[in-house]
Amino acid sequence: MARMEENAKGIYAGQTPKVKICGIRTLEDVRIINELKPDFAGFVLAPSKRQVSLSELKILIASLDKKIIPVGVFVNQDPDLLLRVVEAGLQILQIHGDEPLEYMRQLKNKILEKHQDHRQVMIWKAVRVGHADRAELNMKAYQGLVDGFVYDKYDPEAYGGTGESFDWNLLQRSQTGQHDKNRGQDIPMILAGGLNEENAASAISLFHPYCLDVSSSVETEGRKDPDKIKRFINRVRA
Repeated sequence: MARMEENAKGIYAGQTPKVKICGIRTLEDVRIINELKPDFAGFVLAPSKRQVSLSELKILIASLDKKIIPVGVFVNQDPDLLLRVVEAGLQILQIHGDEPLEYMRQLKNKILEKHQDHRQVMIWKAVRVGHADRAELNMKAYQGLVDGFVYDKYDPEAYGGTGESFDWNLLQRSQTGQHDKNRGQDIPMILAGGLNEENAASAISLFHPYCLDVSSSVETEGRKDPDKIKRFINRVRA
C-alpha cells in the first residue's frame, strides 16, 4: 500500500495518471490484465451484470499480479459485509452508491478497529455528477474518511458501468467554485464515466486526474477486449 500512497500524492506534480480496469469477472480477464498491467483492477460486488461472488473474488484475486491493486466496488451495502469481503484480499473499497457521510464514518471506524495490525484498506467514494443532491457536495467533510473521489455520471437507473459520459462542464464549474471553499484538495480524483481511447487525452488535460477508470469502453460484446485495453493504457501513458 505504500506504493499507492506515494502515487496518490505524486499525480499533482505531473505524474502520468494511473489506469483502473473495472468489471473484472473471469480468469481470462485476469490473464489479460496481468499481461497489460493496469494499476488497478476493479471487481463489482454489488448487483450488476458484472457482479462476482465472494468465492469468485477470492479465486480472481489469488490469480492477480501482485503489482496490480484490487478494488472492490459496492453500492449501498452493509459495512459489515464489506469488512468480510476485504478478507479476500481487497486493498481498496470503492463506495459507489448513495451512502451518506455518517455511513462513511462508520465504515472508516470499523476498518480501523478491524485492522489494528496496520494493514491499510483505502476507501474511494463515488460522486455522481449531474445529481442535484451532489451538486454542492462538501468534500472537505470527507477529509480523513476517504482516499479518493470517483467522479461518474449520474444515472437514475444504474450506479456506474453504463459507458456514458457526463457533462465535463459541470465538473469544471464544481472544481472552480469549490476549490478554495470545500474541496478536499489532498484527496485524489479518479475520473470515470464514458472514458475511452478517444477522449482520454482531453480528460487528462482538463482535470489532471490521479486515475482514469474504465469498463464498458474496453469491452466487445460484454467481454474485456485486450486490444481495447492495450490501446487505452497506451493512450493514457503516452
